[in-house]
Amino acid sequence: MNYLELCQRLVRETGIADSGPTSVEGQTGDMKRITDWVNDAWVQLQSMRADWGWMWGSGTSTLSSGSHLITLSSTVESVKRVTVGGAFLQRADYDEFANAYRVISDGIPSVFAVRPDGVLIFNAEPTSDLTVSYEYYSRPTSMAVNNDAPSMPPRYHMIIVYSALREYALFDVAPELEKKAFIAYESLLADLERDQLAAIQAAGALA
Repeated sequence: MNYLELCQRLVRETGIADSGPTSVEGQTGDMKRITDWVNDAWVQLQSMRADWGWMWGSGTSTLSSGSHLITLSSTVESVKRVTVGGAFLQRADYDEFANAYRVISDGIPSVFAVRPDGVLIFNAEPTSDLTVSYEYYSRPTSMAVNNDAPSMPPRYHMIIVYSALREYALFDVAPELEKKAFIAYESLLADLERDQLAAIQAAGALA
């Protein structure tokens, strides 16, 4: 479902005697609350975890000769892994990195850190341009126009509707509707977590 369809589905779930908005833009009153609740639910869901599977991505950038910095896209929330020439770089905490590498020398980077402002920093400056590959998780996004759609698997889109329905039920003081929305939301959330979060691996046997 896209943003408009999510809002229309929410209206149907509330039982409001209305077919829902014909557009998510320029709304006021009740329909404005509907569009806000849906969008807020989507942003909150993304923000619940930093490692949702659908928010993972990969990219490449150039570490220029004589530089030890790469400024990433503003859509990148956190960096998972970094490789140069197919070799994984060691990750360091920023404070540890700043203390250990006060002077950056020429060479091939072997360690990276992420500055508080999101810039990738390396422990060496190459003498020729290098291609850096990285894995990352994206920042939460909002929906703004009718055709915007959640980037998670479509079969879980109803979790957004149920989350927004809880807000409607609290606003309208409808405890039975709130309970229904809560149960449906929790069930879908459990399925979503099983599907979109990395499995926890059991520890190996002690030698």
